[in-house]
Amino acid sequence: MSAASLFLLLQYNSKKHFLSIKTVPFLLSFFVLLAFNIFYYNSKSLQIIANSFLIFIIPLFSTFLYDSPFFKQQREKILLVYSFCITLISTYIVIFYINDIPNHHFNWYFARFNLENNIDIHGTYISLWIAIAFLFVFNFLVKTQNTALKFKILLIVICIVLLASLVIVNARMILFSTLFLTGLNCYFFFYKKDKLNTKMIFFPLIILFMGVIFLSQRYKDDIQFLNKNKIENSSRYTLCFCSLKVITDSHFLGTDNGSIQPKLNSCYDEYGFNDLSKENLNSHNQYLDYFMKGGFLLFIAFISTLFIKLRFALKSRNYLYFSISLLFSFSFLTENILVRQYGIYIFLLCDVLFLGSVVTNEGHRTNEIEKN
Repeated sequence: MSAASLFLLLQYNSKKHFLSIKTVPFLLSFFVLLAFNIFYYNSKSLQIIANSFLIFIIPLFSTFLYDSPFFKQQREKILLVYSFCITLISTYIVIFYINDIPNHHFNWYFARFNLENNIDIHGTYISLWIAIAFLFVFNFLVKTQNTALKFKILLIVICIVLLASLVIVNARMILFSTLFLTGLNCYFFFYKKDKLNTKMIFFPLIILFMGVIFLSQRYKDDIQFLNKNKIENSSRYTLCFCSLKVITDSHFLGTDNGSIQPKLNSCYDEYGFNDLSKENLNSHNQYLDYFMKGGFLLFIAFISTLFIKLRFALKSRNYLYFSISLLFSFSFLTENILVRQYGIYIFLLCDVLFLGSVVTNEGHRTNEIEKN
């Protein structure tokens, strides 16, 4: 895919300047990973280089898509088609959960275990797909003025199905981030425009937020664990601690990408978390993962790419892309999203569809609907 993308891009001619202050962090991120994986070449180096090409280089060419009036007219349809496809998956999740009640008896752990084995996708990634579809549909719902009532009702039903499947899969960070971003979008679209009273926006969201916590066994168990144990006894703390140890041992300059996991496993064993080393658990934090892979230079460059997206999306009032970028920023705190294809491709899709609108100098606002 990387090779084919590079070939096609080389065939495209555009008068736009590819190199700018906005694109430098993306290019720097790619070349730092490229340098580390050439210098410390191992069996996974080519895969890491190809993945970084998809993550940091290919999205920059989305600027060329905004040369095309056809793309800008059809973008909303692309978002709706994606959302419809994910809604089908969400519908399957809800139906599977209901049919599987005799097996899981409303036990969250059993329900998610059975679901993940059935669909063969990690819950965090499917939650991320669903959350992005929810933001697409919610954005379309709140910003459209002259949409038919039946279509609005359909969008509301889709939102409910997507949210129900998010609660069932129960990836905490993504679920809470989605609820938070829903409130934030209500603020952008209603409160700032004096279209709705603040209480009418946030009170139902607070009720929904508390309802999710009350109904979820996972959050009850988390609270009970923290009451009975120190945070140092949690696996998340150990993952973070050992990742930071690898970073400091490298003097913040980065590590041979092929030796990161063995070093993490050695740290897990040293502190008595043998189960973590047996499962070869990674840092479960994208920021720490890139810090280990490329040192402070890659860490700063990667943070800068997120900052550019957030700053210029907000500046251009592209609230949808701002919300999506913030969702990824939150999800990076609890999962290495960009080490698996399930995460790379949804990240790539969103950047290809939206990044071109914020790295160009044009004032195109993608929260406005294109008119045919």
